[in-house]
Amino acid sequence: MGTRTWMGLALLMSLWAADLGVAADWSLVPSVTQKSEFNSNVNLAFTNPTSDYIFTLTPVADFNYKTEITQLQGHVGLSGQHYLTNSNLDHIDQNYQINGKYQATPKVNLSLNTSYIVDTTLLQELLTSGLVIGVSPRTSILANPGITYNITERLSSTINYNFTRVLYQAPQYTDYTTHQMGLTFNYLLSNERTSLINNNIVRETLYPGGNSYKTLGVYLGANHKFTENWEFNLLGGMNINKSDFDTQVEDLSQFPYFTSVAQKRVKHTKGTPYFTVFTTYRWTNLSLMAGFSRDQTPSAYGYVLNFTRVYASLGYTFTERLTGTLGGSFSSSSQASQTDNLDYNYYSVTGLLA
Repeated sequence: MGTRTWMGLALLMSLWAADLGVAADWSLVPSVTQKSEFNSNVNLAFTNPTSDYIFTLTPVADFNYKTEITQLQGHVGLSGQHYLTNSNLDHIDQNYQINGKYQATPKVNLSLNTSYIVDTTLLQELLTSGLVIGVSPRTSILANPGITYNITERLSSTINYNFTRVLYQAPQYTDYTTHQMGLTFNYLLSNERTSLINNNIVRETLYPGGNSYKTLGVYLGANHKFTENWEFNLLGGMNINKSDFDTQVEDLSQFPYFTSVAQKRVKHTKGTPYFTVFTTYRWTNLSLMAGFSRDQTPSAYGYVLNFTRVYASLGYTFTERLTGTLGGSFSSSSQASQTDNLDYNYYSVTGLLA
């Protein structure tokens, strides 16, 4: 069903962009990348890590179509991964995307982003939720339509809807669906360098068994360009969360003769902070990016996580052909929808020469 839905959206976007009466620029860029690597801990195990040599072949094709009122981008990519020793981990990742923009009137702009991705849970779950879980194929489907209205020359408003569906092949992980509506206001100040931002969202994450997690978020912030090479972004606010889920409770009414475990429906409401800040700075050969974020994200364990991340990256251009990157990050996740004391912390340091 997910593949058919995505193909239908792809066809709709293609018809939307096919305005043959308008002069258009378009390009189709195919490429193939081959990568060989040694990994000392392919499962990110805490004990008894398994090492392996991994060979990856990635053919990709990118399509771009642009007119004065229409932009259309398409991406088709496959990534075959072969493990020399642990061949049971072999997998072919798939990545299909179509993104489009259309200027309906001078004041109204339409947009639609869609994707259909098949990958493995290990790295993707770590990046999105901070959890280290076992390797298993995962399918994610996304559709994100939006409309922007320019109220004045400086003030604009955007309404969008985001649908996300994530399916796990392994039975120990829990599928989920997320629906989110957003309303954003953006106001450009007279200095032409600062934009004030108000973002409001209503989100519902649904798990099997009627378990749900609802969020109302209100955020305020700003974007400021100090110079052409230095930009700063800040957005903060509060999430009001309401959870409704089944949990197991211990019945001690017959203690000390015997105890039993029963299912109980639990509902509670609480507030959690939301915050994101990042900056970029560019010199002649050196660039810096750093940021901090705190938000909530669904997970494969059937509950929502509070996810905090700090990151920084330096890039340097040595010559026209040689570049280097040094980056690091720290992420921390804790359960948001139920009560426990589990925390997941992950540190990463990356160095790259290209």
